[in-house]
Amino acid sequence: MQLKQTITFLIIYSLLILLTACSNTAKDPKDASEKLLAGDGWKIEQILVNDAVNFKDGKMIQQFGGIDFERYMETVKFKSNGDFEGYFKGDTKPMLLRWKLNANDITLTAADQKGGAWTIVPDDVTYESFTMSTKSTAYDYPRMTKIELRFRKSN
Repeated sequence: MQLKQTITFLIIYSLLILLTACSNTAKDPKDASEKLLAGDGWKIEQILVNDAVNFKDGKMIQQFGGIDFERYMETVKFKSNGDFEGYFKGDTKPMLLRWKLNANDITLTAADQKGGAWTIVPDDVTYESFTMSTKSTAYDYPRMTKIELRFRKSN
């Protein structure tokens, strides 16, 4: 009887821990924006191209027949006025984009609205990390390419 109670307690405790860990993701775009604005910025952790890891642990990973990136945003920062600054590796001048809250997500676009947009969904945002993604034919025309940039909070 004691063993059954102990096992039941451990199962319930494990489920509570799991639920608490899962609840760290943003509930909606407004909550996501608050998490993205908290802290000093974000550092690139991974680049995925068509769901294959292309960059990890500070190193490019060659994918046979895949797309290679010579340039990528190493650090980024969201500003409360709607500005988004992305610093490419080795550059001191930021690439400026605008971020906008929508009903279901956050989008990042160039100020002139030409070109594609990056999307951030609330499920991909915590206080410690976030993912932004886009789909485009610009990288491997005429094929559609899905790109995900995963960032970790800067220390």
